Amino acid sequence: MKRLTILFLLVLAVVVVHAVELDTLTVQHIDANGKTQQGTIICNKAITQDLREIFAELYRAKYPIERIRPISEYGNDDERSMRANNTSCYCYRVVKGSTKLSKHAQGLAIDINPLYNPCVKRKKDGTLLIQPVTGKPYADRSKSFKYKITTQDLCYRLFIQHGFRWGGSWRSLKDYQHFEK
Repeated sequence: MKRLTILFLLVLAVVVVHAVELDTLTVQHIDANGKTQQGTIICNKAITQDLREIFAELYRAKYPIERIRPISEYGNDDERSMRANNTSCYCYRVVKGSTKLSKHAQGLAIDINPLYNPCVKRKKDGTLLIQPVTGKPYADRSKSFKYKITTQDLCYRLFIQHGFRWGGSWRSLKDYQHFEK
């Protein structure tokens, strides 16, 4: 019994609880109608300054972002938020198909204009899994349409300059809306 107790304590000693320090950032952006709006981003404090600088540049360039609201305004429903083309950062969730916490759960990832920049994964049977499902018309990146993020895009360039990685360049899937640090 004593050995079991010691083993249990050793296991407890190696469990690390990772606390995330979140920040609330207010940014200005240009909406779908060309009007200035105030947006709210909940993010990890470690990327607050990066996001402040990126969104200030996007605003100065009149780069269109339809809406920027916390995911809580969509009942913490990521699909619902993406369907509304809502740009958001923090969302407590796991990586789809795993038990691993996503970068969004750490406040270190942001999805920009997600309806027009869907996450596209080819399943084993060859069919495509597209998120949000309403983003299907925008999965074909050879087409031209508003809000489309490419490697030539200002949004892409600013995030890369600030040390973020883009989900659109991943091999396993293409998450065109996603930037993470």
